[in-house]
Amino acid sequence: MSARACNQCYFRVHDLCALPRTEPCATFRPAQRQGLVPPPQAQLIERPAAASLAAQASA
Repeated sequence: MSARACNQCYFRVHDLCALPRTEPCATFRPAQRQGLVPPPQAQLIERPAAASLAAQASA
């Protein structure tokens, strides 16, 4: 993977960036053909049901 550069950022390419920087910032998103792609999110983990939590608390 190549190094990130400010001129490769979606926001800079589409003139949406207002920062006078030359290095990528925390909002860097690569400019891609399919447009703005959100960053991957962490997988959701199912929490135990409230009934089982109440049973554990009373024990």
